[in-house]
Amino acid sequence: MKGLLPALLLFLCGCAAHPIHPGTANAFDSGAYDTLSVTDSVIQSTKVDLAANKFPASIAGNVKAALNALINAYDIADNFYCGQPVGTPLTCQPNSYHALAMAGTATPTQNSQLQNDLNQVSSASAALVTAKGAQ
Repeated sequence: MKGLLPALLLFLCGCAAHPIHPGTANAFDSGAYDTLSVTDSVIQSTKVDLAANKFPASIAGNVKAALNALINAYDIADNFYCGQPVGTPLTCQPNSYHALAMAGTATPTQNSQLQNDLNQVSSASAALVTAKGAQ
């Protein structure tokens, strides 16, 4: 799990080259998708670990608090990025960042907001790693 955070942080600082996923508008859109996908995986695996009592009681409360903060940051970023998917196959809300990026109409202000939201996800991810490392 600790290996996922460096990949997430590399995306956020722009330090690594990323392939652009099919169905994304550009490298930033694709990187946001990557960040949200990795973060969802971290959230789900941490929930499983908490439910299985894999953390010592002395840190479990801190891990849960850090996880809840990460979930909150993730939800904000994911809602801005895609909103509640609709249709079959699932697509992002028409007013979501991703949909606007695909249409070529995402503004610099929207790019900045998404970057800020992703930075919050990164900070919350780092806090979760720190909480888990207190064993």
